[in-house]
Amino acid sequence: MISSPRRVLVTVLSVVSLVLTAGAFVPSAARSQGENQAPLALGSPAPDNYTPKLGLLFNHPFWANRGQIATHVKRMIRSTQPGQNIRIASFSVGSKSIVDALIGARNRGVSVQVIGDAHLVDRKNDLYSKGFVRLRRTLGRDKTKTSWVNVCNNSCRGNAGNLHAKIFLFSQVGAVSNIVVTGSANLTRMAVVGQWNHARTVSDPVAYNNLMNVFAQMAADQPVSPPNLEYNDALGHSWVFPWPAMNAVSDPVMTSLSNVQCIYTDAAGATKRTKIRVNMYTWSDERGIWLATRVRQLWDSGCDVAVLNSIMSRNVRDRLGLRSGRGPIPLKKVGVWNDLGELVKYDHAKWLTISGATTTNPNASIVVAGSCNFSNLGRYSDEITTAYSSAADVAAYAADFAATWRERYQTHLPPPDVRSRLGDDTVEFGKGELKYAEND
Repeated sequence: MISSPRRVLVTVLSVVSLVLTAGAFVPSAARSQGENQAPLALGSPAPDNYTPKLGLLFNHPFWANRGQIATHVKRMIRSTQPGQNIRIASFSVGSKSIVDALIGARNRGVSVQVIGDAHLVDRKNDLYSKGFVRLRRTLGRDKTKTSWVNVCNNSCRGNAGNLHAKIFLFSQVGAVSNIVVTGSANLTRMAVVGQWNHARTVSDPVAYNNLMNVFAQMAADQPVSPPNLEYNDALGHSWVFPWPAMNAVSDPVMTSLSNVQCIYTDAAGATKRTKIRVNMYTWSDERGIWLATRVRQLWDSGCDVAVLNSIMSRNVRDRLGLRSGRGPIPLKKVGVWNDLGELVKYDHAKWLTISGATTTNPNASIVVAGSCNFSNLGRYSDEITTAYSSAADVAAYAADFAATWRERYQTHLPPPDVRSRLGDDTVEFGKGELKYAEND
């Protein structure tokens, strides 16, 4: 198991943490039967009049304005007019307010189709969701209907793994059409009260249609060939997983890091260091090692690198923490541990930014973000990762990184030996310290 960096939490914070997370982990319960589709109540007015905010949103579980992402999605659901479409594919959907909003949208004549991961309906799974089961019972599972809810037993478009993407699509909300939301946040209470998350919203017909096509493939719940897709639209350059053949050469994150120039001269003639910030929930496995090796190379070449993380295998941590070269890469572990040493709140983000120079661009501002961790699961699971250029978004991610880094009671330096107790590359979710960590 991962060794807690420092037990600095006061008793009051531990109690608050446990209270806030209560209910996020639903105990096993008898699986509901008779999931028949409820009758429609067409023509009811939308109970909200929200104009969707485009761009980035962040969730910090201890901030007064936590829940920005969930509220954004919920208000879009409640503001979708009759005759429009809502499509959701997400690892977890279960928040009561989200479920109520989706049922309300269906009842007023919106076509609502939702795909979740199979753990949501498995009463033996710690992440079993009564809310999702209620949603499926109410909307039904008949895919010939305009509204339905289903699960994928593995990845929807592959042979293994799981549905881990977070894709929220709205045909029109108010005057804004072709809305796409992607990022790290699921539609759960835990995503609000227990996780650091990010989401990005764009309005674009090409991006919307691209992901509607992906959603249609997911809905079929059959392996497709090839399962990995790659395209450009308003989101940026996107890679859709699973990607069974992904390696250190084809990895989209490696592609983004391959041309980084660490030391460069700016337009004023000053010598600068390219800045790389990584905020990653889980960093492990063979993929984690090749990414850690590349990040380490860039650090030793002079790049300004810093990392936020919650779960990291020993081999990855050893590479980032080498005392040779320029020494250990600045790293903080983000999380809250209860008095039993269990991780009950954690950094669930999956992004990196590059600000500085590449071999082809002396003024690069690159974001690489999505649902995919730095682990092998991208080879097998439904994921999406997008790379794009935006100085404004790089600045927004950098500000969020800095704010998280400063959160005194939730961010901690790694242990002195820069090691975890996980073994070389084994991350055992659902046990010990990771009892409450999502197995994604």
